[in-house]
Amino acid sequence: MNREQIITSAEGRAKTPLHLYQFPPDAGSFIGTLMYRAWHPKSQCLVCYFDTDGGEHFKLMAWWKPDNDKAYQPRKSDISFADDVVNGSRWKCGFVIAKGGSTTWMTAEEVE
Repeated sequence: MNREQIITSAEGRAKTPLHLYQFPPDAGSFIGTLMYRAWHPKSQCLVCYFDTDGGEHFKLMAWWKPDNDKAYQPRKSDISFADDVVNGSRWKCGFVIAKGGSTTWMTAEEVE
């Protein structure tokens, strides 16, 4: 388990530049480095913050899945971003934009 790297408090969020990260504006994918992970203060999800190879700062949300022993993962992935990853690792992430405009994290594949 790698949950010790996850930001858990308002104080922890205030000490990191999370405000620089935005949701991707369009469907697609990116390759980037996982910089931070933080529990959402109001929802049962884990927010993952990536610096992309293209110089962008994106965040994606991994939602709790109560029917799965590997919760907090992208929709079509078996990787738990709460337990199976470390900050500083590199990922190819795929996502779509839902009809309502929210970003849905679909896939994650670790890259070298």
